[in-house]
Amino acid sequence: MPYVDLISSDDYTAIWYNTNAPAGNVSGFDPEKPTLVMLHPLFLDSSWTHPQLDDPRLHANYNIIVFDTRNTGKSLFRPSGRHDLWVVAADLAHCFYHLRLPPAHIFAPELYSWAALRFASLFPELCLSLTLCNVTPQTELKSLFDAFEELSHLWCYAEDLESFETACKELINCYAQDAHIDMMDELVAFWEVHYPPFRRTYVITNVNLVLNRTPMTDDELANVRCPVLIIQAERSQTHPMEYAQQLRQALINVPNGAQLFSVKANHGYLGLLSSSIVNQVLNKFLARLPPARSDLNPPEISLSDRMRIALEQLAEFRSESSIAERDTMSPLSFCCVTEEVRKSQEELYQLYSEGAQNALSPLAPDGRPLRKYSERKDEHWLDSSTDGFSYANVKQLTDRMSDANKDKRRPGKRQQGNIPVEQDSVMFIPSEPVTQEVQQVARIRRATVLPQSPADKHVIKGSMAKVIASGAGTSLQRRLLR
Repeated sequence: MPYVDLISSDDYTAIWYNTNAPAGNVSGFDPEKPTLVMLHPLFLDSSWTHPQLDDPRLHANYNIIVFDTRNTGKSLFRPSGRHDLWVVAADLAHCFYHLRLPPAHIFAPELYSWAALRFASLFPELCLSLTLCNVTPQTELKSLFDAFEELSHLWCYAEDLESFETACKELINCYAQDAHIDMMDELVAFWEVHYPPFRRTYVITNVNLVLNRTPMTDDELANVRCPVLIIQAERSQTHPMEYAQQLRQALINVPNGAQLFSVKANHGYLGLLSSSIVNQVLNKFLARLPPARSDLNPPEISLSDRMRIALEQLAEFRSESSIAERDTMSPLSFCCVTEEVRKSQEELYQLYSEGAQNALSPLAPDGRPLRKYSERKDEHWLDSSTDGFSYANVKQLTDRMSDANKDKRRPGKRQQGNIPVEQDSVMFIPSEPVTQEVQQVARIRRATVLPQSPADKHVIKGSMAKVIASGAGTSLQRRLLR
């Protein structure tokens, strides 16, 4: 199987990769074509890059290789609190050297755009260009930050299939709210197989990467010197356009300035749900760049020496000389989290691993989802419909929306013509990125406020005599009202 084993004294990970070559490995690359390295969307894996791998405009002109990060997909890793976007960039650099990959074009969506920028800043000779698809703010928006915290608890400690599907629905509202129902079924089925509650340690590892990320400095962004293209959704509330414009202005040393292309869309998974236009823009951008080859030659400098140079550069960026003295063969040496963050991430991993083997499984005995997401019963009174009302069953909604009852609808809730009514969810209230102080308070809250064990919820602790005595002076009617 195509794995890259990264082994050091304090770390082990096996990075899964795939290519568009016939055998799925780099030995089948055409040396006459340039190489395109792709990272996958957030909370998914490399199998979701198929819109790019299967596009003939890219498949025919480039050697494409896609990677799973260490905590997603088929990759294997040893848990560690020393994990951030700098480590993701270092993993990618190690894979370049072990596979003898030539300098390549990099395509990175959403959060991993910042990992690609870190990679281009530390290893400029390996990066021919950067294409960033729907970049996020440097730190998460406050409204989304709070929503992700609540969502991670609901997701990891769901007690039934409906609760887990509700969590999936909230994540879909963040990244794929206008996707086709078939695409939603595929997304939820993937999450049920790869991120069910009994694998919640994988969930919290990804959530930590999102919520604990730190911004890049101006000096780090100024060290990006390759051509850059930013493809951004115009109306995405989770990936606002203003932060893509700020990033464009911060990349001051990019040749001819970073290019920004806007797509008329509002979803987060832009490379997945608007793949045709994204692939077209990517292909035209790469076609204007100088041609490159894909000769798999051994590197001119040893891996240890090159990582030493990168660590010294990172130490200069962070004004911390101890970084340059770390183990050059370990990707974890590039981690820049504080000691408090490291301890918090390790403690949270241990907390979430307790009882995980007994957590809910949304899968049938054959390992497949019990049902499609679209087959769930949408009859709960809390589920609002398009007209703003909640209905006990679908028949009531059908009767109310019929032409016979047209005059009975509320005028303020009525949709006029074919113009859709855009309703902002509470989750997407415009807000500012969170500060490090807010992140610290949230880490303490995540480690202390955990759901009660399902086995203890309905257990009355203490002797029955004390329970009866505590309510002896209260009438039966009042106790029932309680």
